[in-house]
Amino acid sequence: MPVWIRVYDEDRDLWQYFEGDEEGWVMRQVELRGGDGTPVTAASLEEVLRFQERSDIDTMDRYQQRYGVIAEGRLTAWAGSRHFGGIEAEEFERVWLEARRALGALPDADAR
Repeated sequence: MPVWIRVYDEDRDLWQYFEGDEEGWVMRQVELRGGDGTPVTAASLEEVLRFQERSDIDTMDRYQQRYGVIAEGRLTAWAGSRHFGGIEAEEFERVWLEARRALGALPDADAR
């Protein structure tokens, strides 16, 4: 069963939202600037892997410029943060969709 968390990164002044799989691996990630909530990252591991499988370097570069780079690792890496907390799937989906809209869409990259 997927897991959704939110963490505040004080050093970078970012709210980070993560969706993890049943083993805690990051599947999707959103980062919002703490001051104004502007989306910085809205990346999906599924999309990244699809571009890598096709060896589509140009599209991968454009994707990372637009949506950022997804964190590697498990959600447990953030569990020690004092600003760590679980969230509902609906909240993650709302933040995800708003961030993707704000960052724009790439053809065939907007799927989950």
